[in-house]
Amino acid sequence: MSSADGLTRLSAAEVAEAVARGDLKPGDVIEAHCARLDTLDPLNAIITECAEQAIERARAGLTGRLAGVPMIVKDLIDTAAVRTTYGSRIFAEHVPDRTAPAVSLLEAEGAVVIAKANLHEFAWGTTSQNPHWGYVGNPLRPGCVAGGSSGGNAAALAAGVGILGLGTDTSGSVRIPSACCGTVGFKPPHGAVPTAGTFPLSPSFDVLGPMARTVADCVLAYSVLSGEPVPDPRLEGLVVGVLGDPPRMSPLDPGAASDPKGPRIGTQLEMLASLGARLTEAHLLQPDNDLVPLVLHEAACAHADIFPARRDDYGADTQMKLDAAFAVSPASVEASRRELPRWRSRAAAAPGPDLYVSPTLAGPVPALEVWEPDVRAAMLGYTRIFSFLGWPSISIGGLQLAAKDSVTLLGAALAWEAAYGTQAVV
Repeated sequence: MSSADGLTRLSAAEVAEAVARGDLKPGDVIEAHCARLDTLDPLNAIITECAEQAIERARAGLTGRLAGVPMIVKDLIDTAAVRTTYGSRIFAEHVPDRTAPAVSLLEAEGAVVIAKANLHEFAWGTTSQNPHWGYVGNPLRPGCVAGGSSGGNAAALAAGVGILGLGTDTSGSVRIPSACCGTVGFKPPHGAVPTAGTFPLSPSFDVLGPMARTVADCVLAYSVLSGEPVPDPRLEGLVVGVLGDPPRMSPLDPGAASDPKGPRIGTQLEMLASLGARLTEAHLLQPDNDLVPLVLHEAACAHADIFPARRDDYGADTQMKLDAAFAVSPASVEASRRELPRWRSRAAAAPGPDLYVSPTLAGPVPALEVWEPDVRAAMLGYTRIFSFLGWPSISIGGLQLAAKDSVTLLGAALAWEAAYGTQAVV
């Protein structure tokens, strides 16, 4: 397939295999995707293009499991000699000296960075409404947000630009945009992928994860990032726990019902059962103390050198969140810090199903002009608990699957895709 349009429809594995056979030149694939970067301008999906460097690297020749695969990196993640703004006006001219290790792992296998993706300011938000670099639009649902905080990645993938994305996820930031834009986002287990070279939000929960248009491409990228082999597809015989309303996160959390206007997964449950999974009702162990104070405290530490000194350079919703972060009491932070490893240990040891399933979102995809704090709870109602637990989780469109281990989870996701493609809740 040689036409530019055809080259932008290939998967990561198809590109790398064609390059290895000599049937495709890496430069042709990279040029085809770089030529389409300007089509993303109306979506505000990209902050910085690096087409010239990308084409030069591809023409020099590439090998590896991702040879010639164009990649868009969230602009929270450092890339040497390429502007990295963290979605902020404060770092508008920041050009790192070093590339984040996770990016280097993908580049070592032949992936090529073609652009840096727009995001919610400092990755602290669920909508990617960036006051400095533009609100990221949704190509699947015009007039709606792309989700956040890795919204630029998902919007670009949904628009057919780039084959892989690299995002970050602290409470749902690769999964929420994937649900909004009908793409795929995988949150690895906490600690499985190096986070160095990334502006932190809350290190106790931050992870880097791949985004793509297919499960298989996400799994391939994760194999490169983690060193783990690609698992065999498997759903038959697994016990799948169905989550009802969004899980409560602490004794102080009154709980929230999912919005009836949000996505429903009844049909998808039937599809899981048809592949040999056994469905059962499931509940997740809640922590004994609220863990949000730890998130807030770590965010305050990350911004201590620039907030409140440069308060006016922050967007309104980030100002509000940081005000809360700096006001959190030391006693509540300490209680959270002590509770986190205890709760994670108890939850890991507790009996339960092999796999958990839920919608990714607890409500509908919001309109582009929404005030993010008003929809935040519904956007991360189903995703946050798996970030807090540190367990892997994947969104296939609006369908979320999670498990205690990546082998079970990714094997199940691959089996789903083998049977149904990327069909999910959209």
